[in-house]
Amino acid sequence: MKVAIIGGGACGLLLANLLEQHHISYELFEKSLLGRKLLASGNGKANLGNMYIDASVYNSTLGYTIVDTYRNKLAEVWKQFGLLTKSDEEGRIYPYSESSLSVLQILTKKKLNVIENFSVQSITKINAKYYLNEVRGPFDYVVLAIGSIASFTSKKQLGFYQLLQDLNIKMTSLNPSLVGFKLQWDCKRLFGLRVKCRVSLLQEEKQVYQEFGEVIFKNDGISGICVMNLSSYYSRLKSKQNCSIRLDLFPDQEIKVSSYEDLIGLVHPKLVEYFKSFSIKELNCLLHNFTFPILGVYDFEFAQVVAGGISLEEIDEHLRLKKDSHIYAGGEILDVDGICGGYNLMFAFCCALKIGEELCNIK
Repeated sequence: MKVAIIGGGACGLLLANLLEQHHISYELFEKSLLGRKLLASGNGKANLGNMYIDASVYNSTLGYTIVDTYRNKLAEVWKQFGLLTKSDEEGRIYPYSESSLSVLQILTKKKLNVIENFSVQSITKINAKYYLNEVRGPFDYVVLAIGSIASFTSKKQLGFYQLLQDLNIKMTSLNPSLVGFKLQWDCKRLFGLRVKCRVSLLQEEKQVYQEFGEVIFKNDGISGICVMNLSSYYSRLKSKQNCSIRLDLFPDQEIKVSSYEDLIGLVHPKLVEYFKSFSIKELNCLLHNFTFPILGVYDFEFAQVVAGGISLEEIDEHLRLKKDSHIYAGGEILDVDGICGGYNLMFAFCCALKIGEELCNIK
């Protein structure tokens, strides 16, 4: 048996290691750099996963099911590979070295059968065997672990999913997720300001989701982990009309002021100056209801993940294509995404464990 793994990210690299362990023949094809997005994970610290998980952190039941089934096994694999991990107070799991390079070095410690700088343009099936670009093969199984267009510049986005279209694989719409919001509001005076507050996503004045955290102001919008989590819910809205962001600057207490001088000691000096353009009545409302319309989100190149991908109607519980049981798909190429906190990387790794288990059982 011989397997073609398309994509040298988290899912593809871990799967290659598993197949190597079980002496299953494979070739891993990567068109750019191995583990490129893995290196950027967790601001270079590699947020490998999270100790705390429930169904609400993913947009689909499949995401939760795969991770819940394989997360203990994943922890065992890291120990077996020699990667020491730790978790912080919010349950986020990191390598003990706090370096994503350590993770990549662990995953490439063995001499893997990698075909570098190889862009897969076509998958052809001839007599139950698969050929890539009509020159590499034959393969008995193919694994689609090609990731997504998140963090790629617009030029590299073009044609990224052409391979899937050629295979007649149904895709759901693609939207940037875990990304900042552009606002219909001039943020320049607050550029660089960081404010801890309760932030809510509203549509037609109805709350979609809220979270407490740090909001970072940009020239034309806002960012921060809590804001990125809101974008995960925003990306799933059927309509993006009449959406807004609301900040409650004092969620744990009722604050009222009678003069602008009362603001000193309550909010950042930049906010003190900004709020002077409002009446005292308006100001008292803004302290708990600082609301601005959403223009949209930043582009894919600024997103951590993509909401959308291979429709889950296309795959079975084994992560195989229903129309071809010899083709598997795992990781971010699937229409599965989660909030910040290591959940997306954890899903990609757990997909590798699931697919590896399936292929080893076939052997």
